[in-house]
Amino acid sequence: MGAAWQRPGPDASAREVVQALRTRAENFTVFADVLADFDRGNAAVVREDAFLLRCQAAVLEGIAELHDELGDQARTLDAFAEQLRGLRRPMDS
Repeated sequence: MGAAWQRPGPDASAREVVQALRTRAENFTVFADVLADFDRGNAAVVREDAFLLRCQAAVLEGIAELHDELGDQARTLDAFAEQLRGLRRPMDS
């Protein structure tokens, strides 16, 4: 199972990390389903790990969306501030 886990690199986008976490969670869920026939206790642990991975993916996705929205707002405010600077009259010395 470890060979299927492709860790995102340090330069991976948030979207790539979220996708990797979701893929890992799906793999854990499949593994838990197979394991349930032999060891229900450990299958429950693996299902819980899958749930935690999905939660981490959702949180990371939300943070990435918030980051994008705040970046857009900051760029809009910067453009507005530049316009205001252009309207300012030079002071007489």
